[in-house]
Amino acid sequence: MIKNIMFDMDGTLIDCNAREFIPVYVNAIKTRFGNEKGGLIAKVAIGGAEAMVRNNGSRTNREAFIEYARPLVPMPMDEFEKAMMDFYANEYSAVSTVIKQKPVMIDAVKTLKDMGLNLIVTTNPVFPLPALLSRLRWGGHDPDNFTFVTSYETSSYAKPNPAYYTETLERLSLDPASTLIVGNDFNEDVCAGKSVGMRAYFLTDAPIPGDDSVKPDFTGTSDDFLNFAKNILPR
Repeated sequence: MIKNIMFDMDGTLIDCNAREFIPVYVNAIKTRFGNEKGGLIAKVAIGGAEAMVRNNGSRTNREAFIEYARPLVPMPMDEFEKAMMDFYANEYSAVSTVIKQKPVMIDAVKTLKDMGLNLIVTTNPVFPLPALLSRLRWGGHDPDNFTFVTSYETSSYAKPNPAYYTETLERLSLDPASTLIVGNDFNEDVCAGKSVGMRAYFLTDAPIPGDDSVKPDFTGTSDDFLNFAKNILPR
């Protein structure tokens, strides 16, 4: 019986293409810090995301990011973090222009919430929580519908490392056998999720293919998923 559902965010709960997101994100950083300094900070932000993907669980992703940024950013790290948090509260709103709502997935989340299922957002945790909550809201979702959103403050791994899901399951005391991962990235969501014992729904609206030797338990579009959601009966 499915009791818990983990959702990827980009391409699943919301439409947000990385090719569109990154240039707007970089320009927003430059607006905040100026072209020269902002260009450096944008490179650090992108390189830091790669450092967090390589994190081995020895520290949080936030700590991994700070460790990566410290020798590259020409300011004390406490000042840098404060400035970045202010950026995410202000200039970062520019990225809302490249985020599109998925009305069917909004309906699916509301349906599942009304049915009493436990819903979690398992977006790749390489951003601070406020930035992720903003993207959820811009995508038309109420963050209160979710019991937890993974972020760089709380996660010590990142996708596609299966340990990311194990850590999240253990943090929330969830049984993988009663947990479904829903995502559009075959390797990061389906393969990694199933490797730790969860069932997987491969969402095909904007599919990112991967190792097709692994078989998802369910496959379909957002419309298919809404129909699927309406037939889940929690106990």
